[in-house]
Amino acid sequence: EDVRLQLLRYFNADPAEYLVVFTRSATGALKMVGETFPWSKDSQFRYLRENHNSVLGIREYALQHGGAFQAVDERYVEEWVHGTGGHDHVPSSGSEDVTYSLFAFPAEDNFAGVKYPLSWVRDIQKRSTDKHKWMVLVDAAAYVPTQPLDLSATPADFVDVAFYKMFGYPTGLGALIVKVDAVPLLRKVFWGGGTVALATSRENFHVLKCKPSDKLEDGTVAFLDIIALKHGFAMIQKLGGINKIQQHVGALTEWTYERLSNLRHTNGQPMLAIFGKHNHPNRRQVQGAIINFEILKPDGNVFSYKTFEREAAVEGFHVRTGSECNPGACYTYLGVEETEVEDLAGKKEGCDDDVEFIEVERPAGDNKVIHSSELLRSIMNSAVNLGHPAEVAMKWVQVPLGSVRVSLGHMSTFEDCWCLVDFISHKYRDRME
Repeated sequence: EDVRLQLLRYFNADPAEYLVVFTRSATGALKMVGETFPWSKDSQFRYLRENHNSVLGIREYALQHGGAFQAVDERYVEEWVHGTGGHDHVPSSGSEDVTYSLFAFPAEDNFAGVKYPLSWVRDIQKRSTDKHKWMVLVDAAAYVPTQPLDLSATPADFVDVAFYKMFGYPTGLGALIVKVDAVPLLRKVFWGGGTVALATSRENFHVLKCKPSDKLEDGTVAFLDIIALKHGFAMIQKLGGINKIQQHVGALTEWTYERLSNLRHTNGQPMLAIFGKHNHPNRRQVQGAIINFEILKPDGNVFSYKTFEREAAVEGFHVRTGSECNPGACYTYLGVEETEVEDLAGKKEGCDDDVEFIEVERPAGDNKVIHSSELLRSIMNSAVNLGHPAEVAMKWVQVPLGSVRVSLGHMSTFEDCWCLVDFISHKYRDRME
């Protein structure tokens, strides 16, 4: 119980307004939201396209109850919250019950490290009416290891975190931070272990415990790991606090991006294509401590990201490759259409397999392999069929299905970043295979 209070204090959350439910992971926390949310046939699950797979999976619960889901981009959300677009879903007429809908977004996406406005929380909650309530889920798993989160200023209804991402230890432990006034709305179905106060075996009778955390935490929680969390919080304090960590990783990210973005082959072509908002005027506000990129060959084609991962590991660099469990962000940056992904069913098993590229048609005369999906769509929409002179000629090209992600944290050093830049510069300049 002391650790629960310590966690709430860390996020400046009033214990009278928030409670902590320990889970096996951030994914476990998100699954709990999906399982217990008060879905109905009029509910809508609206989420930012750049969410983690574990957020996307919540849509199955909405569909199971007859609701609907919608993936939206950043522009859509901005228009929605400012009343210039993104019309609110209107519940079916004649219903006397309140409809609850859920909007989910990452405070920082785990693919390119883009940070999204936390002001969305209040803005979207304000879209509620007496008959239709919008609740907000913030996936903070990638955000809180290097950024401060103040729940008194960002009163999300649900927040998930993973402690190994914050401290490096323990694995297999996460938490759902939930508003107290949201707890009565949650519809818990399964009960067992320490969640039930009374139960009978022959009759369908049971009474759940009154304390919300006891009611929601099935089985024995990882109490030894929970107790160990105090050492993680002490470590952050010893480092000067989360604001110092934010400044530290911000400086490292900017230095590393500047060097990597200026690497060139001897023919003058860039060695990397880097994703995210590193070039934004307010990059500290919109870009986290992630550098996601493709290694480019001298002819502009994409180098094998799996080969890079293996060779980097030999030199002591731990990177992540693939779609990083974020298909919305990954395929948008790489310009892979969803229909093209669907065609891979039965051929690709995930980030660990050897399927790195997909053969697709792209506009001829354009030597770029990587387009954003929005740009690609605009090019395709401009095509005129039936042999018209303006028709866009097409060619078959190989487009990557993943990329390389470098994540910086409180233990990262300038020497780490310098060595990474030096490794890429010497290992991949003018390299074709």
